[in-house]
Amino acid sequence: MNWIVHKFGGASVKDADAVRNLGAIVLGQSAGEDRNCESAVVVSAMGKTTNALEAVWSMLPHAVDLGALIGPVMEAHQRTVEELKLPSDLLAADFSAFRVLVESWKGRPASDAGYDAIVGQGERWSTRIVAAHLEALGLSALWVSAWDVVRTNGAHRAAVVDLAAVRDKVQERLEQWRGRIPVMQGFVGSSPDGQPTTLGREGSDFSGALLAEALRAAKFIVWKDVPGVMTGDPRVWPAAEHVPTLDHGTAEILGKAGAGVLHRDTVAPIRRAGIPLEVRSFLDPQSPGTKIEGEVPPPELPPLWTMSATREGVREVRCIGASPDVASAIWAGYFPKLPLQSVGPDPQFSGCTLLLVLDKGQ
Repeated sequence: MNWIVHKFGGASVKDADAVRNLGAIVLGQSAGEDRNCESAVVVSAMGKTTNALEAVWSMLPHAVDLGALIGPVMEAHQRTVEELKLPSDLLAADFSAFRVLVESWKGRPASDAGYDAIVGQGERWSTRIVAAHLEALGLSALWVSAWDVVRTNGAHRAAVVDLAAVRDKVQERLEQWRGRIPVMQGFVGSSPDGQPTTLGREGSDFSGALLAEALRAAKFIVWKDVPGVMTGDPRVWPAAEHVPTLDHGTAEILGKAGAGVLHRDTVAPIRRAGIPLEVRSFLDPQSPGTKIEGEVPPPELPPLWTMSATREGVREVRCIGASPDVASAIWAGYFPKLPLQSVGPDPQFSGCTLLLVLDKGQ
């Protein structure tokens, strides 16, 4: 049986309406062209939950009452449960366990182990909600613990995944999953001694790719709030254009170069397995998005741009697929008031690196 793995990020589960939209997408996929495939779903924490739980973790050493930080997070999840008309006690046991967990870490020095124990709970809650909502829609969903499936080393906050162990864990569960929709957390895993670990911020897409590889999936779909891969971040690049097709190699370079739409580690597992990747918009699920497969770049691929901060006031801009002269000319055409500090070749990313200095407020 062929599998299709869907990955939904925090914005796509931020509230009840977003979860309803997720459900409609999965329902539509199950009844559409992929109806003969099994579906699996990987979900991030809701909205800004990870940020909120990081705030809880940062206050643990001070041994203060954390109710003001914990309360709003749990209330937002409970409100989503109620608006979706799911069982009111859906998260009760998880919330009780979380309060005990927080108390057990309170007053102890801040640690990465504490971070992984606390911050990964958001994915637990979001997947409970998504699995229950899919069940309410008449789909046979199964909540799956990534802590049991995604085995890693003991490096907290940036754990290295044991690929063979993940494959074994998934294969052990295949019979249980057949005919159902496993709903698994992104971002989290566990060490050999069973301690919670995380894969690094924004690591949920990587989790989805690992599951797709272990399932030998026919397709991996990442649902985003953009139409697909763009030639640049549309929030800062006014000329950003949609890229309809891309090869695995260029996509992996783009992720490692800092493109927000692709996590740096996401492409490697599906590239190893030769699995097509689709980046699609959950805001417009009927649009085709970007299809990524194969090793041959599409003809006439335009230059691709990424930007990241290197130090205060300095931004590192990478232009993939263009020479320094061409990249400089393109930059000057769009940003004539932002002169470049330097431009040089960047063989690591098959293009060039541009450095610019920004005044405060730019």
